[in-house]
Amino acid sequence: MARKKTSPSLSLLEYARERIGLKKKLNKASTAELYLVAVNHFLRFTGNTAFRMENLNRTLISDFAAYLQYKGLATNTINSYQSSLRAIYNAACHDGLLRPAEHPFQGLKLKREPTVKRAISVTHIRELTSLKADGSQSRELAIDLCLFSFLACGMPFVDMAYLTAGNIRNGELVYNRRKTGAQIRMEITAAMWQIIRKYTPRDGEREFLFPILPSGSPTHSQYKHRLAMHNRELKAVGDKLHLPVPFTSYVMRHSWASAALQSGVSVAIISQGLGHSSEKTTRYYLSELDVSELTKANRIISAPINCLLGGG
Repeated sequence: MARKKTSPSLSLLEYARERIGLKKKLNKASTAELYLVAVNHFLRFTGNTAFRMENLNRTLISDFAAYLQYKGLATNTINSYQSSLRAIYNAACHDGLLRPAEHPFQGLKLKREPTVKRAISVTHIRELTSLKADGSQSRELAIDLCLFSFLACGMPFVDMAYLTAGNIRNGELVYNRRKTGAQIRMEITAAMWQIIRKYTPRDGEREFLFPILPSGSPTHSQYKHRLAMHNRELKAVGDKLHLPVPFTSYVMRHSWASAALQSGVSVAIISQGLGHSSEKTTRYYLSELDVSELTKANRIISAPINCLLGGG
């Protein structure tokens, strides 16, 4: 982001809007949304929509965290908001718009709390394969997408939503994580093919592999709406199966990782399958792994579900 000269006074709201706009252009809609929410919370805390970034200091950051705690927000949510503010502030510094004598976020440690377990057992997933949708197409789609997610190494809902026929190459599914950009390659198992073919669009029917998003350039709002609909269906499914955890789109991702770990698959292989990029050491080892190792691991993990879905 180029600017001709250093601004003597920088509005947090105005600069945040620039960063939010850039994130949207870079297809980082979730990050943009998080920035917006974090800044809005901070401006409500200060009571000053014209707050200048050069007035940010350690005391304000600490008081902001206390304010969010008083509001009843979870520790990990507070961390996300502070991290977003820090990212915006750092961007302004990198742009040469701020030259603080003391960085207000220096020494800030954001220690995440362990989240509530969100995995279900393979036994529960077996039950899911035989669950009747009672004539509801949306319920049937939600179940099929959950099973596909598990079979596809815990693929997130957002990545399933944007899959196209172009992601199928020589019997493999090849795609880039929308969150991290990491490329994922895996063998398409017989059970995965069964679900893909069930929803294969007819010529010109739609752009995407699964009937989740409209063709063209879906908006982030459209995606969020479909995700909410998917999670509503999953809640009903979870209630029907009496699952031990709230059933959401991310449960299958956690379940695949949990099943992989219990099967003796290395953390490095699991990270490759999930497309994680947060652990630098793991990512270093992932670059040396061959796709055949991931294929072998996924065959072991998904075998019981493959059989139930007629994959042999």
